[in-house]
Amino acid sequence: MLKKNFLVSLVVIQGLLIILGIIAIIFVVFYRMNNKNNSVGELNNIDLSGVYLLNENQYQQKFIKEDKAIFQIIDLESNKLLREIVIEKN
Repeated sequence: MLKKNFLVSLVVIQGLLIILGIIAIIFVVFYRMNNKNNSVGELNNIDLSGVYLLNENQYQQKFIKEDKAIFQIIDLESNKLLREIVIEKN
């Protein structure tokens, strides 16, 4: 009887670990998809007259869209958007 209870508890623990693994995989997939949407295009597609180097790790991109001036601070290594400031004309 003791062996049977022990085996049942091992099966239950194994099932819980499998469920936790599946949840972790789903979480990582959605996390990576969210971060992929946060990245900026390559420097080849950007007008370099509006790009300024802030320091050795970041650059700022400035462009005007409609009645808004948009400043973006982007990481050089990962090419991710760190901060975006939008100034609207009145």
